[in-house]
Amino acid sequence: MSDCHLLTSNAITLRQFDYFVSTVQLGSLSAAARRFGITPSAMSQQIDALESTLGQKVFDPRSRRSRLTKFGREFFAQAAIVVESAHQAIAMGQTFGEGMLTIGTTPTIAQKLLPPLIYRLRHQQQLDNVEVRAFNDLRQLNAALQEGALDLAVGPLEESSSRVVHRLGDEELVVVCHPSQRSSFDGSWKQLVQAPWIRCGSNSDLTDIVSREAGRAGAHARFAVRAPDVTTALNLVEHGVGVALVPKMALHGSARLLSIIRLSHPIRRELTVHARDKSFHVEKFLEVITDSDLVRKFAASGLLAIRRPEPLSG
Repeated sequence: MSDCHLLTSNAITLRQFDYFVSTVQLGSLSAAARRFGITPSAMSQQIDALESTLGQKVFDPRSRRSRLTKFGREFFAQAAIVVESAHQAIAMGQTFGEGMLTIGTTPTIAQKLLPPLIYRLRHQQQLDNVEVRAFNDLRQLNAALQEGALDLAVGPLEESSSRVVHRLGDEELVVVCHPSQRSSFDGSWKQLVQAPWIRCGSNSDLTDIVSREAGRAGAHARFAVRAPDVTTALNLVEHGVGVALVPKMALHGSARLLSIIRLSHPIRRELTVHARDKSFHVEKFLEVITDSDLVRKFAASGLLAIRRPEPLSG
């Protein structure tokens, strides 16, 4: 890289970049001066200083700062990028919460599993700034994690490029129906596929599981209604609209008028915690979620089936 003189006493300032770019964008030096609340002569002096440092004219001297030179047009394209990037960096600095822990998960986990975790984060780890984002689509959840929009994700996530992966336990999935319909089902998928199904979300993995189980029974599930989330699906089931496959966790502490259909083969899926990096806040979360007392409470309440550690090989 060639030696430059941006760090010398006659360095170009961000203010000069901003004045120049605004003059071009607004079409006149006077309009740009009004934007910044300064006199046109003060702005003109800053642009003179800019040209002196560059060793090039950015405005045609005959145009009263209204027409760019050939160099000025090329310089403006780069200067506009510098100014925009600077404004974005400043905005990020003003809004960025250094103490924020952003957790992405499914709506059910957000409602049933995270509250006791967040309580402990606040009272045991003194972490008060927590944001929870719920995703009905696991692909969107994983994408948000990979894009850096989340510190960590909790849910039935598949393998990813995350550096930190903690296996939390298994959740059971159950088929629910209105109590008046309970006697119509024996728990076999060959019979269940005859019922109208309520689909949870447009791209839910729960729908994929229903289709998979129906396919194994040599049949095709008929989805009569699409619900945006598990909570809405349960409301529809409660009104006798159809049956739905939901996390058993969603029924925890609920007084809904529902019946669980005992399946011939229980369905479980693994819940994991994924994080791109083991940051300070992620470490605090992992400390809470691996607390043996909390793990036992989750298991005792039926929220999770905790797997026993596998013996080390070797």
